[in-house]
Amino acid sequence: GTGQGGIWYTNNANDTSASVWTKLSNPPRTEGHPCSIVVLNDGKVVCTYSGRRNSSGTFTASSGVFIYDPTLSTWTDESAPGMDYWTKDIVIDPTDATQNTWFVCVFSGWGGAPNGLGGLYKTTDRGQSWVKLTGSQFDRVTSITFDPNDLNTVLLTTETQGLWITRNVHLAPPTFTLVSSYPFRQPERVYFNPYNTDEVWVSSFGNGMK
Repeated sequence: GTGQGGIWYTNNANDTSASVWTKLSNPPRTEGHPCSIVVLNDGKVVCTYSGRRNSSGTFTASSGVFIYDPTLSTWTDESAPGMDYWTKDIVIDPTDATQNTWFVCVFSGWGGAPNGLGGLYKTTDRGQSWVKLTGSQFDRVTSITFDPNDLNTVLLTTETQGLWITRNVHLAPPTFTLVSSYPFRQPERVYFNPYNTDEVWVSSFGNGMK
């Protein structure tokens, strides 16, 4: 219903249709549209909220990265300024045992302030400081996926620029190269087969699964 967008949780999912769901409070600035949710090893929850436009078609500054503390039932806004309008996936660096290193994918919007913000961002201190790793190379980045065979290698998906790869994601900045054999402009997410990590699946917006 109206106003119900947000994050909900249950403590009895095993009861299926009888499960009781409770809505969390909303993070600051947000207006619905949670995008990705990651439960960290210390019990905190890091989430991205995606873009929203008002009735005039203008992007609102309601997007970004937020941490939920379930002990205090509080949210903290950990966004970089470039994330305020249209944030997509967050991926925790699997090489960082402390889970302090995050990669966040961002789209550029249009109509002023949201312009030119898209790319891949990185923090090594849970959002206290951020670096945009990709400059103006990418306009809209949806997601990244680490190669489980080589955790320096990442595949990056874009809205209109195709599928890209870097073999040195931990350098500043990493170097991304187009995967020219991938035949479509808008891959969405990349998955490695857990039973055969030499096999990669790529979902797309409008071109099926490859």
